[in-house]
Amino acid sequence: MKEKTSRMVVLFVAVALLMAFAPVAGSARGNKTHFAGTSCFVESIEEGIWTELGNGIWRVVGLQEQYREETGDPRNTGDNIVTVNMIVDVTTGSGPYWGTFNVVNDQGSWSGHFTGRLDNWAGSGRATGHGSGAYEGLVSQATMSRPNPEVCYEISGYVVETGAGE
Repeated sequence: MKEKTSRMVVLFVAVALLMAFAPVAGSARGNKTHFAGTSCFVESIEEGIWTELGNGIWRVVGLQEQYREETGDPRNTGDNIVTVNMIVDVTTGSGPYWGTFNVVNDQGSWSGHFTGRLDNWAGSGRATGHGSGAYEGLVSQATMSRPNPEVCYEISGYVVETGAGE
């Protein structure tokens, strides 16, 4: 009986959470402005802390780099400071990465987080940013990928204009 009650409580909590977040998901159905462009490496700022975990696997925390974002939407164009964390096999250049970013231009900024994966040092991932300044109340979603570490990331995504900043 205790197991059945536990399952019912878990089911009830799951349904309650879904109902609570349904209005949030619905509010993201505002106007979407799509964009595409590149994110090119500029310089390393901080090497972070590299800890060897064994067998060529390393944990990296706090690696900071600067990138230049150039897109067809000037709101998503600017200087981007990223802080990267990852678990990487340095012999294969593979493993997950995650972190934060801050894209700044003359009108405002985008702060957010990203997750992704390296495979043979080529990367792909997803990012979500929240606007400030002239972009207050806007949300940006993007995907990024690059076929090798010698080229810029290709980025594409959209800005959701919910009217929350009005």
